Amino acid sequence: MLEPEIPECLKSAARQEEPQAQEERLSFLNAAFPFYNFSFAKSGGITASQKGLALHSAYNPQAEADRAAAAIKDTDSDILVFAGIGLGWLPNAAARIEGAKQKSFAILEPSAPHFFAALASVDFSELLKIPKLFFIIGADAAQAANLVQNAGGFDKAKIFSQKAQTAHAQAWFDNFFALARQKREQAQANINTLERFGRLWLKNGARNLERTASLGGAAAFFGAANLPSVLLAAGPSLQEVLPRLKEVQERAVTIAVDTALRACLRAGVQPNFVFLTDPQYWASRHIAGLAAPQSILVTESAVYPSAFRFPCKRIVLMSSLFPLGKYFEARLGQKGALASGGSVATSAWDFARAIGSKEIFAAGLDLGYPNKQTHVKGSVFEEASHANSSRLNPAELQTARILFSAKNQAALDFEGRPIITDERMKLFAAWFESKIAADSATTTFTFSKNGLSIAGVKFFPLQEFLQKPKIAEQKKEFFARAENAAAFACDKEKFDAVLRELLDGLKKIAAFAQKGIALCNDILCGDSRAAKRIGELDAIDEEILGSGAKNVAALVFPSQRQLEQLFASAKIPQDPLFANAAKSKLIYNELLKSIEEFLKIC
Repeated sequence: MLEPEIPECLKSAARQEEPQAQEERLSFLNAAFPFYNFSFAKSGGITASQKGLALHSAYNPQAEADRAAAAIKDTDSDILVFAGIGLGWLPNAAARIEGAKQKSFAILEPSAPHFFAALASVDFSELLKIPKLFFIIGADAAQAANLVQNAGGFDKAKIFSQKAQTAHAQAWFDNFFALARQKREQAQANINTLERFGRLWLKNGARNLERTASLGGAAAFFGAANLPSVLLAAGPSLQEVLPRLKEVQERAVTIAVDTALRACLRAGVQPNFVFLTDPQYWASRHIAGLAAPQSILVTESAVYPSAFRFPCKRIVLMSSLFPLGKYFEARLGQKGALASGGSVATSAWDFARAIGSKEIFAAGLDLGYPNKQTHVKGSVFEEASHANSSRLNPAELQTARILFSAKNQAALDFEGRPIITDERMKLFAAWFESKIAADSATTTFTFSKNGLSIAGVKFFPLQEFLQKPKIAEQKKEFFARAENAAAFACDKEKFDAVLRELLDGLKKIAAFAQKGIALCNDILCGDSRAAKRIGELDAIDEEILGSGAKNVAALVFPSQRQLEQLFASAKIPQDPLFANAAKSKLIYNELLKSIEEFLKIC
């Protein structure tokens, strides 16, 4: 089969062309892509400008791209994101850098005509040799951000952008950069949380193993009801709903977060569900001393152990967010996966969606401090501030510290009025916005206009909601169906078998780590025979990485940031062989410590 001939005007201008050919090429490009003003640089390479902004060098666009791409040699980022393609000089130059083929390339261009203009201008043969190459063309900013996140995450990405190459769709790129910043902050927040609470998660999970093995899963309720749900959070605006909460409960499935339970009980209402997912001791205090015999507690296997003593109708588990719980569920059955955006309210919202609610109404989901209030009256936070109040530290002063914290930020509520919020709550809002945008079948409402504005959430007056019909019979059927569903509890014999498997796996990892430490010690002592066995460290690493128990041990393993700090303080030798052995020894020691810590608890 004959290959079609490429028109002369579309061939690369990386070489010098005859004046007539250049004129023909410019004529074609300017006619095909009138938004650009094409010209040839002094070096012979094609360049262009748009509305007076030069996309590339008028002297030598190739050399300019090579200089910019040289910075890639010094980056350890796994993903290179090119925001705006221009004529494609930079990504094509980056593809020639040593080690480029081991990285992922993502080319973002919201305008398909601009992308085709680049294809018609510059030879992309080098770029097309990259194995992991993604062209994200014509997608909206949220889709583009999700694709980059799925490719490895923004914490592992380096973004290249030039103002002239993004000006044609500046609003799109501003939105993308904002999403990238949010996702990077979320990733960093996850790392910070793991560093701070990893040991607590492991300790709680290990102590709760016997108890949680026999508990049913939240999945028993999934899809069981096409009924409206009301999410009860502990923001100040919950106060507006509490006087009518009994009427609300007659018309919806009520789902309260742990911090809102005390206020609900004071209003004479036991919510249908109570959510507690935070593993900290102080989170368990939100329900300590309370009783809700008509409520179902939905919790996580790594919460503080006292939470399982809460007097209620029933306790069910959501699927664990942590490696220990995931290990058991993978072998004994899933409890019911729910998304987590870093707040108990996010999991409660996802539960409402999972049970089949097409309408979710939020009360107290303020994600800020409307009217300079921090929490609903009667919450643990509010009561603690009064309990700890003194002449020199009054409750008002404690509230002021929250309101005027250096991390607080100004934002807008649902009516465009100023509201105080903070970075953490903005991340929660971004989570809700992304999930709401992805689920067109579910509509989320708020009873208050005073909270932080969340795109996709609509205002719904409480008075109008109270005109909805009562659904007592439908709720009764919903709970009856759920009671008959599989609870995903396991018997003791199966649980014990999986626990033995886990302990055996951890002990094998510990043995490999000890073997690695011994070999590293021999190398560091100058044993020439040991130096020839350096390849054995790779084999040890493969055995560890192949273990099904590795993720449990990794829960309290140092993060990359903490490892770098360990390396910096350990006086690593300069010699590459000894440096490799010294770093490996540190890693094996940390792995061994994390396993020993778990085995002590079990």
